[in-house]
Amino acid sequence: MRVAHLQLANFRNYRRLSLELPPGPSVIVGGNGQGKTNLLDALHILASAQSLRPGPEAAWVRFDAPASEGFARLRAEVHTGPGTAEVEMIVARTRPDDGECSGVRRRARVDGVLTRLADLPGRLLAVSFAPSDLNLWTGAPSGRRRWLDLAVAQVDPTYTAHLTTYENLLTRRNALLRRLQGGLGRPTELEFWDHRISQPAVEVTAARARYLARVRAPVNLGFEAMRGDARLDLAYRGAGIGLDPHAYRAALLKRRNQDIQRGTSGLGPHRDDLEARLDARPLAHVGSRGQLRLAALALKLGQHAVARHQRDEQPVLLLDDLAAELDPTHRQLLIDQLPGDAQALVTTADPDQLDETALRHAPRYQVVAGEIDLISG
Repeated sequence: MRVAHLQLANFRNYRRLSLELPPGPSVIVGGNGQGKTNLLDALHILASAQSLRPGPEAAWVRFDAPASEGFARLRAEVHTGPGTAEVEMIVARTRPDDGECSGVRRRARVDGVLTRLADLPGRLLAVSFAPSDLNLWTGAPSGRRRWLDLAVAQVDPTYTAHLTTYENLLTRRNALLRRLQGGLGRPTELEFWDHRISQPAVEVTAARARYLARVRAPVNLGFEAMRGDARLDLAYRGAGIGLDPHAYRAALLKRRNQDIQRGTSGLGPHRDDLEARLDARPLAHVGSRGQLRLAALALKLGQHAVARHQRDEQPVLLLDDLAAELDPTHRQLLIDQLPGDAQALVTTADPDQLDETALRHAPRYQVVAGEIDLISG
């Protein structure tokens, strides 16, 4: 799979862009704030319906776009094994005069047909890395769950439906818990929601656990290739109740009073976590910045390997600021791990960092203020 053509209109700092992209790796060069990350972010949004960057979705629309053009359009022509597909998203501000404070409407199309946002992951198969991914190890569990949910959705077509069902039922169960916390209703009313939520809960947990079992080996091998003196281990930390809906309902019943007192559900895949250990010690506690970066990159390359195996398609790699914070030796070891036959977009503010690596012959593009030009290759 590769992106053959990318078109942007009013997206972040791009007023208009029409860009042909070659197979294999390409290097995007530019200073801070020129649009390197925005270019990768556009493809990440088309692949996942999510941004690489925090902030309101209204910020996806170019900040100085006139009210009459208060929308952004992102479109990619994707070449796959079976043929060619077109993936498009339009993001429109609901109150154009309010700028980034506006709400938005998002609409996605695949080959011109309206598609639910929840069904978008996997249509453009891509694996992304951004410097913020170091927070996967040091940040809240919710960030690790978001990564895991997107990774699973890329290779399991049933996963998003199970996750959406679970999240909708969890919202309703929590609403009932808040009413019970306020003395309204009867605790036995929970039995209805506990019964309904149990099956999607175990489906989500099982899919996550299966995925992590598949990705663990390539992640460990990739990390050891870059850091031969250390071992990275991953584990899925769930509630420990197994994958039996009856056991899950029994566990919910056991903690019913506690949930009512708190007014929220304390058990389920929305509380689970992904744990990483460096030589049997928590990575978040002992890992240096370089080790955190290499561990995040090993995770993404492992995700790439699993998606390639499961889908029989080569995901596009979107690698933002790939070489920063790494010494020359580990930089070269990392780049040697990139699959040579995959399309990869690599951004850097310092192209000299790549001159002694396998990326030195890759086509290079220069980005300045939302304008991009091919400068070599």
